[in-house]
Amino acid sequence: MNPEAIEGHFKLVLIQWMVIIAAAWAFGRLGKRLGQPLAVGEIAAGIILGPSVLGLVWPSDWPVLFPAETQQSLQLLGKLGLVFLLFQVGMEFDYGHLRTRSRTVLAVSVLGMIAPLLCGLAIGPWLHDRFAPETPRFGFQFFLCIALSISALPVMGRILLELKLERTAIGAMGISSAAIDDVIGWILLGLATALATTNFNLGHLLLQLAGILAFFLLLQNIIGPALRRLWRKSVADASGNQLPLSFLALMLITLFASGLVTNQLGVFVIFGAFLFGVSLHQEAGLVKAWRDRFSDVVFVAFVPIFFTNTGLNTRIGSLSTPEAWLACGLVLLAAIAGKLGGCYLGARATGQAPREAGCIAALMNTRGLMALIAINVGLELKLLTPAVFTMLVIMALLTTAMCGPLLRRCLPKELRELVPD
Repeated sequence: MNPEAIEGHFKLVLIQWMVIIAAAWAFGRLGKRLGQPLAVGEIAAGIILGPSVLGLVWPSDWPVLFPAETQQSLQLLGKLGLVFLLFQVGMEFDYGHLRTRSRTVLAVSVLGMIAPLLCGLAIGPWLHDRFAPETPRFGFQFFLCIALSISALPVMGRILLELKLERTAIGAMGISSAAIDDVIGWILLGLATALATTNFNLGHLLLQLAGILAFFLLLQNIIGPALRRLWRKSVADASGNQLPLSFLALMLITLFASGLVTNQLGVFVIFGAFLFGVSLHQEAGLVKAWRDRFSDVVFVAFVPIFFTNTGLNTRIGSLSTPEAWLACGLVLLAAIAGKLGGCYLGARATGQAPREAGCIAALMNTRGLMALIAINVGLELKLLTPAVFTMLVIMALLTTAMCGPLLRRCLPKELRELVPD
């Protein structure tokens, strides 16, 4: 690409970025006034900017603003924002609560996977026959079950941060259960992809699991403690609580390296960022310094790109019949009944009070980012049709929209004071 073409491409990306930031900010605040997390407004902004709304109003000129050649650039910016977001989510949570609640985390994560899987198995054959008969039945069923079962760790983390619940027991149990479900979901996603490409190897899958565990232990016991000691020494030498440039450079290198390691292990880059953040969460001063320096830029400029870009790729017009909308409702019902019901039962069975169990279930019912990743992979592998893809995007959006109101309604009285109006 010659310099003039690069400049033209960059100019168009900057214009798109400006439009996305403005639309995400406006719709995010509108959603917040309605009791929704910012992510819901940002996805809605993307749907309005995309072919479902603006593309219908402005069909001839809409592609000029969002041409296909800039999609990769927008996706790259959005994923970079997710790396920083997951790193902060990992740092922000107080996992000390889990010492006495590990049974709840395990029960919630297990039932939160099994119940939606069963719901997916129940509705999958009918959906396949009606809306995707040309796709392989097993692959279609597999991706449907993954989309219904997975929870949205980044979106859940962002919701908890917005509601100031990140250091509560409910927040720690929810985020830990979601982390387990996401690992299982990503492994299943890798397995489904391997099956679809006929390269499945059980030995490789087991090595992948062992590698992820070994890397997590390395971060927790060696890399994280070493960086925390270096942070304390850097702060003492600087006589302040700011991020020294040399330490910031080392931390960013380690952050990106962690993402590369998990990528090599067959798990998404953002999960490496989350694991690295977890290894630093005990150092409150470092967490605050990072938040003060980067949090606002990440939330305002980078993270909205992913959510808005998802809306840009959603075509609600593909659901053109009453039967299609009935199927969409069935998908939504299966997702809610499986995840919300399974997680609530898991929390109650391990001794959590009804309100606490309701809060955990509401958090786990949030699909957002992780489900969107899974269904995008399914679409790329031609195991999901555009109509079913749209149904699952709507499911991810509505289950995320449910989280804020449900969480506020279920919160115990002592926690309601923490939540901003």
